[in-house]
Amino acid sequence: MDFLATVGERGHRDIERLRSLDDLAGWIKHAGISTQETLLKDSDLSEAKTLRDVMVRVLEDLQERRKPDVADIGALNQAAKRPPLRPELGAEGHGVVLHADVLVPSVLSTLARDFIQLVGSGEVDRVKRCADPTCNMFFLDKSRANNRIWCATEGPGCGNKAKKRAFVARHRHAE
Repeated sequence: MDFLATVGERGHRDIERLRSLDDLAGWIKHAGISTQETLLKDSDLSEAKTLRDVMVRVLEDLQERRKPDVADIGALNQAAKRPPLRPELGAEGHGVVLHADVLVPSVLSTLARDFIQLVGSGEVDRVKRCADPTCNMFFLDKSRANNRIWCATEGPGCGNKAKKRAFVARHRHAE
């Protein structure tokens, strides 16, 4: 879901967070996917954005109970065919480092495989969109009752903001 959030406020302001190869490399490191240093190509950025957009369309189709587009399914399956990231034992003899001979295609393959697993597992029904109309971020609802409506409820998250707005509104009317 974090990969899909590389576009913020989807459908509202559409804030693109993968504007450059440095942004993509930073996202890969920040997401903890790989610490491997590598030279990225321009095609890596466009392939990442294309896969992200395919994933979003498939989720939207499934949430609307529509059959995903055949081309989107094909693109996901094609991305998953590439060699994924492989685990390697850390230099100290403990810890696992994910590595690849060609980083971005392997990262995208791993993301596509994870997405396919999510969709195929039936947990796709637990994938929701944040109820804040300016956010629209996808999240996996792991609550027991499957009734979460915001992407985050702590800190600066949308749920906390909504609770603050409701609190202020209640107290404004009480005065």
